[in-house]
Amino acid sequence: MADQGIRYTYDGTFEGYLCAVLAALRSGRVPASITARRGPANFADAVNIATDLKEAQYLYSMISARSSAEVQQMAADYFLTDSKDLEITLYKMIFCSLKYGARIEDDYKSDMMNGIQMSIRDLYREAQTVLAELDFYMGEEASSAMIAPRNSVLPLIRKPLLKRRDIDNFIIYDKRHHLLLERHAEQNMLLDISDFPMPEFKGPSETYTYLWPFIRERRFDVRVIPGQKKSGSVMEPLWLKAS
Repeated sequence: MADQGIRYTYDGTFEGYLCAVLAALRSGRVPASITARRGPANFADAVNIATDLKEAQYLYSMISARSSAEVQQMAADYFLTDSKDLEITLYKMIFCSLKYGARIEDDYKSDMMNGIQMSIRDLYREAQTVLAELDFYMGEEASSAMIAPRNSVLPLIRKPLLKRRDIDNFIIYDKRHHLLLERHAEQNMLLDISDFPMPEFKGPSETYTYLWPFIRERRFDVRVIPGQKKSGSVMEPLWLKAS
């Protein structure tokens, strides 16, 4: 699949990425690049793709229907990784899954599929390490933790974190990916706060001091936060409860 020069940008979310892939597939031309608009490289001649949750769900469902639920999950998981050339590699995987079906999962001769599976294994290993080593700062009203994983692991570990009953209210901030998981007043959210100005926190105590008032007073206007960023779930925009 040779590049034919079309460049796409999307909003940085998994849903937005799926919409960009769908636009490329419908064009019949292989994209030269698919880039998050907040990423380091933006192109004046790029086609900016708006995020449509129905369109994203359509493509996500097609991956399962044409291949398998396992390949569908691989696509969601791989998007959370910090792999080189992530967007184009994932585009090629989705293209192959629609064309060749489930057998691509067991194509052990494929460097692309082997690389994707290795990246996903690394993602899950890092998620387990972060979960085991998570260290909370105990503030007056809530606990706070700060992480900076190479992969975007917070969407993977949020459910076991939310099941914890040894801590009540808490915030966990991923400073590398600008994601914030919060539980407050029996409600919880996973927020993409990339658009909010954040200082360089030195530790979880500073994270608590700065961010907890925003959570307590609901000063994060979640209506302007785009959909799920590297979440692996096309059906759960970030403003919904992370349950």
